[in-house]
Amino acid sequence: MRYPYQNANLTIRERVADLLSRMSIQEKIGQVNQHLYGWESFTDEKRQEFTEKFKNHVEWGGGLGALYGLFRADPWSKVNYSNGVLAKDSWKVANRVQKYVIEHSRWQIPALIVEECPHGHQGLDGISYPTNIGRGNSFNTDLMQQSAQLMKQELALKGVNLALVSTLDLVKDPRWGRSEECFGEDPKLAAKMTEAIVAGFQEDLIQKDVNYLDQTVSLRENKAVGVVLKHCIAQGEALGGHNSGTVTIGMREYSDIYRPLLSSVKQAAGVMAAYNDVDGVPCHINQELLKTQLRQEVGFQGIVMADGVALDRLEDVFDSKATAAAAALKAGVDLSLWDQTYMQINEAIQEKLVDLKALDQAVAHVLGLKFLLGLFDDPYLEEPEQELTQVLKQSEELNLKVAQESITLVKNSGILPLNQTKKKIAVIGPNADNIYHLLGDYTAPQSSQRQQETIYQQIKQTFPNAQVTYAQGCEVRAVDSSYAQIEHAMALAKDADIIVVVLGGSSARNFDMEFLSNGAVSSKGINMDSGENVDVASLKLGGQQLSLLTALKQLKKPIISILIQGRPYELTTVQEVSDAVLIGWFPGQKGAQAIADTLSGNNNPSGRLSISYPLNSQQLPVYYYQRDASKQENYYDQPGAPLYSFGTGLSYTTFEYDNLQVKTAVDKIVITVNMKNNGVCAGQESTLLFAKLKGGHVIQRTKLLKAFQKNWLEPKQQQKLTFVLPKSEFEYMDIDHKIKQASKVTFMIDKLTIDIAW
Repeated sequence: MRYPYQNANLTIRERVADLLSRMSIQEKIGQVNQHLYGWESFTDEKRQEFTEKFKNHVEWGGGLGALYGLFRADPWSKVNYSNGVLAKDSWKVANRVQKYVIEHSRWQIPALIVEECPHGHQGLDGISYPTNIGRGNSFNTDLMQQSAQLMKQELALKGVNLALVSTLDLVKDPRWGRSEECFGEDPKLAAKMTEAIVAGFQEDLIQKDVNYLDQTVSLRENKAVGVVLKHCIAQGEALGGHNSGTVTIGMREYSDIYRPLLSSVKQAAGVMAAYNDVDGVPCHINQELLKTQLRQEVGFQGIVMADGVALDRLEDVFDSKATAAAAALKAGVDLSLWDQTYMQINEAIQEKLVDLKALDQAVAHVLGLKFLLGLFDDPYLEEPEQELTQVLKQSEELNLKVAQESITLVKNSGILPLNQTKKKIAVIGPNADNIYHLLGDYTAPQSSQRQQETIYQQIKQTFPNAQVTYAQGCEVRAVDSSYAQIEHAMALAKDADIIVVVLGGSSARNFDMEFLSNGAVSSKGINMDSGENVDVASLKLGGQQLSLLTALKQLKKPIISILIQGRPYELTTVQEVSDAVLIGWFPGQKGAQAIADTLSGNNNPSGRLSISYPLNSQQLPVYYYQRDASKQENYYDQPGAPLYSFGTGLSYTTFEYDNLQVKTAVDKIVITVNMKNNGVCAGQESTLLFAKLKGGHVIQRTKLLKAFQKNWLEPKQQQKLTFVLPKSEFEYMDIDHKIKQASKVTFMIDKLTIDIAW
């Protein structure tokens, strides 16, 4: 017998309503739980036999809402190439899971298979792109969308239904360990990158201004993958840069900064709530945030997912897991993650802590997404044959381009690009000959079969006529009291024509991991100084790195400093000592080649800093869009301005702007400016358009990024750039907490400014 919910000619709304009416309370509870670690679902490395834990949980819930991390591989999961699922075998494992879940569900309800994909799939054979903080420096949304499309194709061929992607966090305090997961400090940049990621992963899965529930399921030749955006909201605002710490922003700060950013999630399949509280209210029970702002104001249609064990942490606020479960359901959390709390929903209903309607609403969101993704009508995959290999190859090629555009040159005394006549190059530093230090957090083990080079190895290949030597010099953090490594580096560099020093930090984890009560992953790696739960009090370079650099300066050789990092460091000494400074971030699997290409001139750097660099930690905060009353005036004991401002970035050519003009219409503003490449080589330039609002009887911000473009110009080429913005871009919250539109604005591009009123 076929039921109405199995009829593909009905709308998703009709199918959800029919199925929901047939389900028991326990089956509904099963659909809102994502309790298991996917890598613990099988007893054997070949993923043939299910564990009793997996079977019991499916039986408990009458099915399975979602399964997290089936293919996850990293030190925390303890999954690697000896016991993990290779990319080519993923589809079979996904089919095996779906078959078991469907056959053990009274209504044949499939599961959502959920994977981490912060800068590439965190699974074996995945492509590791630069982390977000570097990709933000590219200011290239086209590249972001293209890479998301390839990630989606990879995941779809593996059997993944939902990708967890960090896009919504802003770095207000770079001491926070997860700074590398952010696109930077600016909300407009993060919003545009978020929109590009949603478009790349989902295409038209959820269409603008169309309620997907009123449509029928549209099966695709290529399986659909939904994206779950992390984290909602303001996690990067935590006091002191503490992971999952308290946030004290008010409604005006939310309205100016996070309301426009949150609007970028409208077409996403999901949003993950943030660990932090906002003014004492945890995001996971914040009805104003998850219902009023997200669903009503933004028009978001997808699911709200909890962060890992975040619901269990609510026991600090409530007296029981049942009470916490009721509060989260009321607030609009649709799907749990690893916690025990949502397994207590039945108790919450029996104790009348929450109405059954709240559970039905959450289940409807989960089921609606499963229908939308085509899981009810076409849950299984066919062998991808060569298609997966081709997608991975395309992604690897694009990865180089992304890494090249992420690299940011902040100082150049004319030494770059390197003269090919340099015959002796000394490559020194703790990040010069280590692949894992290039990759960032949330990265899977790397295959020895994939050709990857360290920076030292790639420089040797790029400069075949030079004698390239290497010495580590020091560790990232560990201290050698004998200074033997520094002395060795000095001896090796003594005869060099030029010294390339590769400094910075590392998010490389080891296999001695633990999971902390705040939901974060901990690592005891001696050289790890970045990543989740690796918050620092000081932004100084670790260990003996500055001692190494200043010692090398005594040799009176030209020095090029390259920073491999997930957050800004205090670089005053690096800036003073070096003849050139390249910010490489965590540039991914192709990062070494991108850096070597930049040194040689094969890549003309086009990155611009997406985050301000403080002189030191005491100067924080230094993000650029503070209000005029709190702008960086000098302290009594040091300057107030940052070392490098947002948007800083040099090229091997020079660009010039003139003739900035603004025209107003009824509902839009048109800004034009002329740009010219004055140099002798071609290059790309990111043009940033800022605006300063005036009025409202409130102190406005110094400026805010409103739009950006990236364009390629040949030598001496000129181009007219046009920006068209709706007047809604110039809204702000006035003194009476009403959203108003500014009528006076100062526009800024490069050194040009123009005032306009309408």
